[in-house]
Amino acid sequence: MMGPVVSTNIAVLDIGKTSLKLLVASEEGWPLEAHAIPNVPMTQGSYLAYDLTGLEDWLLDTLAVVSQRHAIGAVIVAAHGCGAVLVDGDMPVLPMMDYDAVSPPEIDQAYARIAPGYNEVFCGIRGAMRLGKQLLWQESAFPAEFACAKHYLTTAQFFALRLGGRAASEISQLAAQSHIWDLVHHQPSSLMRSRGWSHLLPELIPAGAVLGTVSESVAKRTGLARSTEILCGVHDSNANLFRYKAAGMADASILSTGTWMIGFQRGLPLDKLDGARAMVLNIDVDGENAPSTLIATGREYDLIRGKDCAVDAAVLAALPTLLSRGTLALPSFIDDDGLFPGAANRGQVIGPPPETPAERQALAVLYAAFSANRCLDALESSRRIIIDGGFAANWPFARCLATLRPSQSVWVSQSPHGTALGAALLWRRFSRTLPVKSVVLNAVASLSSDGVDPRDLSAAYQSWIAFSEAAS
Repeated sequence: MMGPVVSTNIAVLDIGKTSLKLLVASEEGWPLEAHAIPNVPMTQGSYLAYDLTGLEDWLLDTLAVVSQRHAIGAVIVAAHGCGAVLVDGDMPVLPMMDYDAVSPPEIDQAYARIAPGYNEVFCGIRGAMRLGKQLLWQESAFPAEFACAKHYLTTAQFFALRLGGRAASEISQLAAQSHIWDLVHHQPSSLMRSRGWSHLLPELIPAGAVLGTVSESVAKRTGLARSTEILCGVHDSNANLFRYKAAGMADASILSTGTWMIGFQRGLPLDKLDGARAMVLNIDVDGENAPSTLIATGREYDLIRGKDCAVDAAVLAALPTLLSRGTLALPSFIDDDGLFPGAANRGQVIGPPPETPAERQALAVLYAAFSANRCLDALESSRRIIIDGGFAANWPFARCLATLRPSQSVWVSQSPHGTALGAALLWRRFSRTLPVKSVVLNAVASLSSDGVDPRDLSAAYQSWIAFSEAAS
């Protein structure tokens, strides 16, 4: 007589800024099946918000599909930073704010007076709207609803609670440029304490720890066994970072890319972090410092490239033309300074403008590669570099970066699901003793064999730095 089937797979809900993904992976981090849809915010209501009901419906419906083909032993959620929900029980008391929501001027002014300092939270006010500012806006505009809230849950932990887990906080999410956590003293930030909000943060639980099992209603709707574990979730880029730690590559410089490009470099002294230069401090899932850079390169890349896409060969062929003309895109194309103080909304193209889709995309590639190179310089990167996420599939970008950094090896992940796979590896991580083998990389060659003189690329980078500094 055969014994019961042992569930060895995990389902990951990956909530990105622009897309929603559900991935099934093995316990060792091998991808088995993936589904994705756009993540579209709700524009009706008092502020730009997430469609939490729609997201949950899609998650449950998709779990019902994959549970017919895979034995699912656990579910975990990974989510971008600066997203959280005020709840009473397991129900939102207010819609979950999108960090791109435009706050009223009076909230901007009030928050500028009370925001915690850089040396406490290691990020400034600009960029994605911080959770501290979201709380101030919600408390000011909706005092009755705010007063009903029992907990403030980051996005991943909200969905864990809805699936059947218990309320929890997790360090990589609290520390992800939220302004609600003091990264030095490991406690709620001075803002949280002074406003009387600290009680909203539930117990701190490690990412990957079991918060419970799926509820009866979730099991009935999805077909998951009631024994399916609900795990404490994780910040998306920190899940990506953990993937390499689990594979024995903790010393590498990691570029986790998507809407945002986050560079991670362990070991950089905190006094090297410069808040005016897009440098932040993340805390990894084990509570260890992970000095970082944070720039919206994916968003800027799309703005520079436009809607027309070109194949890699055409983009590579267009690079020498742009370099010979001296055509450069200077920051910043969004309302964020990025790497150059004062650059917000001052993005421009200098030199003869690109004439074809391939040239426009090549210009975006140069902008992204120069930005990444500047980040790696700031992080004092000197060992191997690993590109993960959306830009891992952008071969012209990877080859430009390899050409700019000839003393370091550059690698790209073979999988487009690095964040979700990193989250999957959090399952049973406390009992894992050997590095996982599921992280497969491809080496990146320089552009010297494709008609691009490395000296021309390096000279263009130096010109880009000089022009960008002068413009900002």
